[in-house]
Amino acid sequence: MALNLADRMAVRQVILSRCEAAVTNYALYILGNGEATQQQLGWAREAIRSPKSVGDAVSYHVLNQPAFIDDGSGISDANLTGAIETAINAHFIPPAPVEG
Repeated sequence: MALNLADRMAVRQVILSRCEAAVTNYALYILGNGEATQQQLGWAREAIRSPKSVGDAVSYHVLNQPAFIDDGSGISDANLTGAIETAINAHFIPPAPVEG
């Protein structure tokens, strides 16, 4: 059964530590990626400095992801990680400047 908005906010509290872990893992991946942009590296450094704060901010963007609405706190780690990476790329890391 899909979660309504009130239920999503309640479940969000349950998954915050999982969000923080996924944010940290993604930040470490970016920091180890030799082809990361300056924008990605800047976000990753901030995420490592303040994983709880960044995880909290990202978690709000996950609330509207279909996998979260469908599964709530039962969302798989793979689906949660995918939703978090999608949210980070769409809302937190600005696009690299176009050279020209």
